[in-house]
Amino acid sequence: MGSIAGAGAVSAAAPAPDLVVTAVTVAPGTVAGQQVRFAATIKNTGTAATPAGTIAGVGFQVDGKLVTWADQYTASLEPGRSTTVTAVGGPAGSATWTATVGTHTLRAFVDDTGRIKESNEGNNTRDVRLTAAAGMTHRVQGDTVVTKLAPLNQPTSIATSITGDAYAGCFTADGVLVGGSERFLQTRSVGNDMVDVTWKWQDGLAEVPAGAAQVRTHASFTQLLYAYQERYPFECAAGQTPGFTRFQATSLRTTRWMGSFSGVGAQIASVSTPVDVDFDVQP
Repeated sequence: MGSIAGAGAVSAAAPAPDLVVTAVTVAPGTVAGQQVRFAATIKNTGTAATPAGTIAGVGFQVDGKLVTWADQYTASLEPGRSTTVTAVGGPAGSATWTATVGTHTLRAFVDDTGRIKESNEGNNTRDVRLTAAAGMTHRVQGDTVVTKLAPLNQPTSIATSITGDAYAGCFTADGVLVGGSERFLQTRSVGNDMVDVTWKWQDGLAEVPAGAAQVRTHASFTQLLYAYQERYPFECAAGQTPGFTRFQATSLRTTRWMGSFSGVGAQIASVSTPVDVDFDVQP
């Protein structure tokens, strides 16, 4: 039998496993502040089983950052077979991720540390969109802000700030506002946004015990009163006294943080709502 000159021996590729992620699940849900545990279903689409005793691990990343992993599966996974693994650890020592409000990209990466030699190393990830709702609504009731929120199994803190326009005018000795004397002072926020987390002002703050579904914060104007200390940028006629008339609120903002006042942690949710409410300016 003849042969083709210059032709070399042709050999088939050696059998090898090929791991892919076919599904990613999230439990229990996606409300900001919840401790969320991830699971992934992995399948061997290759032509050989994975080696027994070698971890077929999955790393779970949120927005590109590794948050948890599953490294407990060490059995041999035969070609065509699937298994589901659930996160059991993480770089921060926890097997769960604390959900933060917004839309995130969740990536499950099988064999993320390269323990198993595969026929295709480029198909090991699966991305899904993960949206966490704030889980909060708020409304003005009298001189307080009532916030309804998703109960969590750990203490949290909330800060409420109210933005609006402050007005002042001239009052008679009997405390009656003189007609036509009311004037706009300034637009500002009262309460607390906890931007610097110093807790300098306790206005608009409340601790939320674990399991609580509602909390109230007082609409205090201590900061506004302190800013003027009866030094108003206008003068009244003899026998009249300047004073605040009202605070016309235009928006309401509530922010939720992990932890209590003694150890406040990361911000997990924030909601803002337009309003049109007049408050009496009282400390």
